[in-house]
Amino acid sequence: MALVSFDIFEYIHDSRQAHGLRAQDYTRYRRFCAHHLRTVRKAAKLPQGSTAGFSKLNVTSENASSTLHVEVQLLQAERAWAYAMDLRELHSRTEEPRQRQHVVQRLKAAVKAAHTLAAIAPGFCDARTALAAAAYWLQMQSQLRFELQQWEAALDSAALARVITDRLAQAGSSHFALAHAMLEALDPIVRLAAYQMRVSGAQHATPAAIAVQWYDSNMKGAEDRVSATIPEYADISAALDKLSAPTGENVAFANELHWRGGTVSFASQELAAQVDRAQGLLKAASSDNSDSLDEMVAAYRKVGKTARRCHAESAVAAQKSQTAALDALLSAYAAVQLYSVCVLSAIDVTQLFNEAQSIAHTCGATTNSADALLGWLAGPCAGSPLSDDKNAPRQPGLAQVVVCYDKIRQRLTALQRSVTEMEAKLLPAVRREIRTQQIADEAVAAEAYYTCLRNYYSALLHASPACAQYVDSLALLDIVVTENVPHATALTAQLAKRDLPPSEATDTEPWLRNLAPSPDKIAQASEAAEMALPVVRGLCVGASENTKAWVHSPASRLNLVANTLGKSASVPQRVPHLVDFTADFAVVPIKPLFYDLAAPAIDFDMSAINAQADKQGTSKLGSIIGSLWGSR
Repeated sequence: MALVSFDIFEYIHDSRQAHGLRAQDYTRYRRFCAHHLRTVRKAAKLPQGSTAGFSKLNVTSENASSTLHVEVQLLQAERAWAYAMDLRELHSRTEEPRQRQHVVQRLKAAVKAAHTLAAIAPGFCDARTALAAAAYWLQMQSQLRFELQQWEAALDSAALARVITDRLAQAGSSHFALAHAMLEALDPIVRLAAYQMRVSGAQHATPAAIAVQWYDSNMKGAEDRVSATIPEYADISAALDKLSAPTGENVAFANELHWRGGTVSFASQELAAQVDRAQGLLKAASSDNSDSLDEMVAAYRKVGKTARRCHAESAVAAQKSQTAALDALLSAYAAVQLYSVCVLSAIDVTQLFNEAQSIAHTCGATTNSADALLGWLAGPCAGSPLSDDKNAPRQPGLAQVVVCYDKIRQRLTALQRSVTEMEAKLLPAVRREIRTQQIADEAVAAEAYYTCLRNYYSALLHASPACAQYVDSLALLDIVVTENVPHATALTAQLAKRDLPPSEATDTEPWLRNLAPSPDKIAQASEAAEMALPVVRGLCVGASENTKAWVHSPASRLNLVANTLGKSASVPQRVPHLVDFTADFAVVPIKPLFYDLAAPAIDFDMSAINAQADKQGTSKLGSIIGSLWGSR
């Protein structure tokens, strides 16, 4: 017989919220439980009433085999619990002793039904459903012990219920969210019981921390004492150990992501397995093996997809209940999504960078001396030479290198947008843990560095024989030296001033290092541009038709602005700004009195006015004007 899987927490939460407890109407909820219990009993073939009379039929380990039997026990417990809560409200208004005794009796009935379910569930349910049934029973028992003022037993039951719920968090986000939503009802019990038991530090600790502290210090290793209040404590502890222990090829996951010197905890065991596999592929991947790269990219895309799904599931659960644990879970899944986006962006940047360097090396544009660079510019291999055969395939040239660096800048811009979007979903503690602001700053610094390389290779493309635009090339090189390199150096130095641990582990450094350029790389780009400046300046002077006055002294060139006329990689993105008009006028408000005072000082040319009037004569138009303004 297949084991039954039933989400107890979701079933109870949905039933309570849909049938009265949203408005704290316990009477309505009790009526729903009683009516629905008769329906479920008929479906499970356990009716207790007929025309012949009443026949009591209980759910036992012998006849329990489906989810209907789980529902029967849950509805019995919920019906008694709702009646107890209704009587408690009545007792708070009347304070009659008999009503309090009735509350205790109804809670005992609820505990009895829940205990029966917890006892028979291991026989026909899976391990997680059986533990959820035990946690539900412990919640009911905690309320009963609290009502009887048995503080130690109430604290034992509440603490063990929270431990079970935390362990069930590995089953998925819905278990975690809804179970902790129900546990929050036990927070007042935990606080008052801890106060009565004089638990140290309970005044300044959260109920969850109090429960965990009590379990670790007073329940572990004290089976004799705990078994007196929780008879099934040994069986529950064994089931918890069995749930968390590895079986077969399964590996026990910590459900944590260690990233950027911090730790992000999440609930989904499926996501933990995917993160572990993706990180293993990242460590073992090689840039020379395209199959391993594709597998690694697919693994991280799967991590991002699963994290988005878990985040959506948690968001649905958040609509049902607002808890601090659920807010932390939503933030954790958003952090895992950001992790996937950052790694995928780093892989894309690395692949594009390697492609650009390979094309530049093929074109011979990686020379390290002025003479070699001059020979390369004069040679036939510079740029992307045109072939006489139009049908021949075009060889990749510097235009493709510039395109690669443009794509890198686009990836980094998209990464900055993703960081901004994800940062809004993270809790402040998670932001500090993984340093999201530093991620954005590193992306900005990397974009500035790749802008240097892009403009440098664009300058070489303009200076190649295929383009022969030497003045534009000189302007681009001057931009690299005077603007791009200082900007990238300042951003990198600002990052270096922060006393922060390394952003990534050393085993993943070959793939993620391109997101944080070093000062040495920026210095190499500056040296290459400074070396190319005199070479291209000589070409400008040698070409009389392209010679400009500022070529001999680049510092005297006009300011450059964005070129909105050309969009291809073969034209400069910035051109000289020839017109720069700034108005020195100040806005003066109009004052009618000013015109009244100035009117007598105006000298009108009356002769010209009279001459114009003579021209009008006696025409129809002149008559109209004369009728309006009068004759002279």
